[in-house]
Amino acid sequence: MLYVHIFGKKPPARVVKGPKGLLQTTGMAGGYDLGGTMNILICDDEVAFLDVLYLHIQEYMKNRYIPCIITLSDDPVSILQISKVFDLAFLDIQMPGADGLTLAKELRKRNPKLALFFITNYDEYQDDAMDLQAFRFFKKPFNVQRLYAGLDKAMEYIDGAYVEVFFTSNSQQEKFLADDILYITIENRKVLMVSKRGSFYTRDTIEQWCEKLPHLFFYSVHKSFLVNLHYVRRYSYSELLLDNGAKIPIAPKKRAAFRKFWFAYLGGRQS
Repeated sequence: MLYVHIFGKKPPARVVKGPKGLLQTTGMAGGYDLGGTMNILICDDEVAFLDVLYLHIQEYMKNRYIPCIITLSDDPVSILQISKVFDLAFLDIQMPGADGLTLAKELRKRNPKLALFFITNYDEYQDDAMDLQAFRFFKKPFNVQRLYAGLDKAMEYIDGAYVEVFFTSNSQQEKFLADDILYITIENRKVLMVSKRGSFYTRDTIEQWCEKLPHLFFYSVHKSFLVNLHYVRRYSYSELLLDNGAKIPIAPKKRAAFRKFWFAYLGGRQS
């Protein structure tokens, strides 16, 4: 069964029965534009846990005046059968019908910048979840303060998901998904952005890139390199190997500080 609840400054939407027993929203009273709301999914086959998590997320959003739609489901198949796009998702990994990893892959296709939270008591799934760039891991029963801290980081991530890029070749401006950027470097005295969409020379300096990219997962390991840690395949004390095969040197003066940041980054994703 799937339930939809809406929170914000306006009255709730009228909710009607949809196909196959799903409950769907049909709009908000007063002509409220849903385009500015955050779409959140909580999917867990344990209804009691679903309700507890829902109440905490509801409280968090209300206290910060963030309009949102919170979709609750104890059936992952029902989510796969609709085309709704989410900004934030809390998924149990072990569920009947479809596991949380399968659901996460589909949701990530719909929205590449989705902030994923996994709920699991099974450590053996964490490697698979990490491959999906999970934002956080929680075990039952979860710690409320860790939940709120994780939500703070998720809001920062979502707010900084897109960056403006100015190209030197054609003097044009274009938006890029921050997480699509693998690294920024200096090449031939020009600043080069290497991304999933290709490599581009930009007008921004390395310092300006450091300011605009999310500090949660970008790190300046060298005066000439700013790296997205989501793409690090292997880390040694003096070098990073990225998923595209690029080898990024770590400056000697930054190695100790980066080592602390790296393990804090890994620990944060598993908290």
